[in-house]
Amino acid sequence: MPKIEPQTDGPLLVKGEATIQDQSGADLPSKPIVALCRCGASKSKPFCDGSHIAAGFSSESDGGRLRTTAIGYSGTTKGTGVTVSYTPVLCSHAAECQASSAAVFNPARKPWVDVSQGDLADILTAVGKCPSGALSVQMGGLGAPMHLTDGEVDIRIEKNGPYRVRNISIDAEFSTDGSSPSKYVLCRCGLSKNKPFCDGKHHDEKWQDDAD
Repeated sequence: MPKIEPQTDGPLLVKGEATIQDQSGADLPSKPIVALCRCGASKSKPFCDGSHIAAGFSSESDGGRLRTTAIGYSGTTKGTGVTVSYTPVLCSHAAECQASSAAVFNPARKPWVDVSQGDLADILTAVGKCPSGALSVQMGGLGAPMHLTDGEVDIRIEKNGPYRVRNISIDAEFSTDGSSPSKYVLCRCGLSKNKPFCDGKHHDEKWQDDAD
């Protein structure tokens, strides 16, 4: 099985010939070891070209002010009790939940998650499409929250955004509420304070992956 090993002040090493898809969904050439840029400065993105050295990239995290605690939004949809949990620091602002169910997930509203506005199937689909694990769902107050992911094993590159990873182990600690080892997003811009994971900073800073 493939594995990801973040290098200190360096790239992400992907070992084991993982499937890596570019922004258009095309598979990149498979190799036993691939070095992926995570400083945001490589001119050969998504691959590392050593630019992290000149850029003075640091892989240290700064979790002092990060919102690492999950927020629960509970309600009832057609007689079924549902709680959707959201961990802000894990969110990459991909907006897949909004695209899937705008009635339930609406950032222009407070609270921005209202489970009563959608069917259970809509909620489960939207949570399943969240690439980062920021969203999870629990039904009836029973069992552990579910992140809902499929069995695909791959890395997908989001345009002007992070690496979306599914079912690949990583040599890093999952220490945040709601973290999921089955799906997570890795910083590609070098700006995250939750390295190696994305904290949405690329969105806030309007980072462009084709910028030199």
